[in-house]
Amino acid sequence: MKRNIIILLTAFFIVGFLFSQGMGRSKKIKTNVEKFSLIPFAEPADSDSIKIVTFIEIPFYSLQFVKDGNEFVAVYKASIGIKGKKGKSLGHHIWTDSIRVTDYTHTKSKIKNRKHFFTFIIPTGEKYELIGELQDADTRKKGIQKKKINLEAYLSTPSLMTPLFFLNLDGKWGFKDGMIPTKGYRVREIGDGIQLQISGFVGPGDFNVEVYLSNGNITDSLINQFNGYGDLGYFKEIIFIPALNLESIKNDFEIIITQNRKKDKKQIVFSTYKSGISNFVNNIDMALKQMKYIISNDERLKLKGQSSKDKEQIFYTLWKDRDPTPKTEYNELMEEYYGRVWYANEHFDAWQPGWETDRGMIYILFGAPDEVQRTNPSTSSSSLYQVWSYYKVSKQFVFKDQNGFGDFRLETPFLGVGL
Repeated sequence: MKRNIIILLTAFFIVGFLFSQGMGRSKKIKTNVEKFSLIPFAEPADSDSIKIVTFIEIPFYSLQFVKDGNEFVAVYKASIGIKGKKGKSLGHHIWTDSIRVTDYTHTKSKIKNRKHFFTFIIPTGEKYELIGELQDADTRKKGIQKKKINLEAYLSTPSLMTPLFFLNLDGKWGFKDGMIPTKGYRVREIGDGIQLQISGFVGPGDFNVEVYLSNGNITDSLINQFNGYGDLGYFKEIIFIPALNLESIKNDFEIIITQNRKKDKKQIVFSTYKSGISNFVNNIDMALKQMKYIISNDERLKLKGQSSKDKEQIFYTLWKDRDPTPKTEYNELMEEYYGRVWYANEHFDAWQPGWETDRGMIYILFGAPDEVQRTNPSTSSSSLYQVWSYYKVSKQFVFKDQNGFGDFRLETPFLGVGL
């Protein structure tokens, strides 16, 4: 029975993955050269100015490599600029460079990348725009990315800047030598731990900073605190977070500064990469609950009374059994499933999270419908309906808005898999 369920679901997901369209999937597809990253990191430079270290990160697959003897080479031009009021240029830097590899598979890598960075010093209290450009020398195609930066909030005190995570890496990366900043998303290697820089602007007098951590093992735990005096008008403090505190996939930090009875706080997430886990999964307990549409009764019973650590192992086992390509690190079915959960949460939330609604359930199981028909009531008493049609699997589902507030309930009889 369990095997039949998995085969049935795999078929549904493959159909949805290959053929379903619409419902948020009509956005313009980016070309490879547009898929670089523009990443700014900021810290106080003085009491009235901010240093912005901006990275342009170029994945190898975003460039066109050409055979050159026993090597493959890609030539490109990259630039970073910043604009202020009325589009006035406040700085610009250009790199013309090349990448050479001997292994062809590296030319298609999304992980291997080339980084460039440039530093800008700009006044607080204004709005700015960062612009990154990448041009491939072979195809002549160009990608452009822009980031808005608003520094108006830092005119008041106390005010915290977004905390920065640092990893150890030899070289100069715009901050302290041997420390490279990271956004803290799906970090693969953290060694003994990470450095967390907390900074901001303060007025005269004493101030206090508290650092809290929440993850799968601890909740709102005070892991560090320090005091200071605002004689400079700003502060920077680096604290060490041991790797033992970061064993969960998602680790939520909250930093609170207090001065003269005023408070400011910032929240930031550090997540770690674990092989075989979908990029949409940040919490194992929640991910297990979201499996309710495909989990069997026997599997559900195994989860009862288990510790968080045991649940994590069961989670791996459940998805390994459902992996259509078990010899690879990537689980396509898991990625597709939790991608649909994410979509449901973004678009179908009503009186409960989107993934728990009837529309969310159908979307998760069958993917985007081939056609959605909506009623257009002529009177205030008419009920709203949605009809979802899946032509490739010959199914149709009717949803009725129960109260006029978007709480669509399934009217079509449906025996959900694993329910």
